[in-house]
Amino acid sequence: MNKEQLLALNAIGKPVGIDVFFTIQQYVNQEAYWLNHEKLNEWCDSLEDDLVYWAPLRENILRRNRTPEISPSKVPLFEENKDSIIMRLRRNDSGMCWTEDPPTRQITAVSNLEIFHTDKVDEFEVHTVFTLYRSRFERDDSTLMGRRKDIWRKVGNDYRLAGRLILLQQSTLLTKNLNVFM
Repeated sequence: MNKEQLLALNAIGKPVGIDVFFTIQQYVNQEAYWLNHEKLNEWCDSLEDDLVYWAPLRENILRRNRTPEISPSKVPLFEENKDSIIMRLRRNDSGMCWTEDPPTRQITAVSNLEIFHTDKVDEFEVHTVFTLYRSRFERDDSTLMGRRKDIWRKVGNDYRLAGRLILLQQSTLLTKNLNVFM
């Protein structure tokens, strides 16, 4: 999986049948539960080893300017893989991560689920919209909204997240930190 493959996800495949749709929906809902209840090790165990977890910085581009608002070569908000996520989780558990002590409270609502076949029989293109509310202390809160373009891979009887492109609607983030998973 790479960033260019994630950028190419444009919902052009055939929509999946209802059985696959509801099965993948259960996995998407399970993921939201793990993130909302800070069960991050369980969430991490559900990620593929070749995961690309990427939130590019979006630019405000005038319509008359034909340059893309997202480029893989520009500095992202974050670009993670499974190993870097494991390192973040270990850091959070170390007691040395001041941005997560006390931990951020977050609620992520996921909706507008669309699932499409890809050219690989075991991979599915999954589009969602999310709203993430995060808070710390008495006066530190923010709401982030965006779209996700995912690749979910069927492994045995399970589905695992293999790639995620996170498209936040804000081009300038007003949140004090971004130490949450979306």
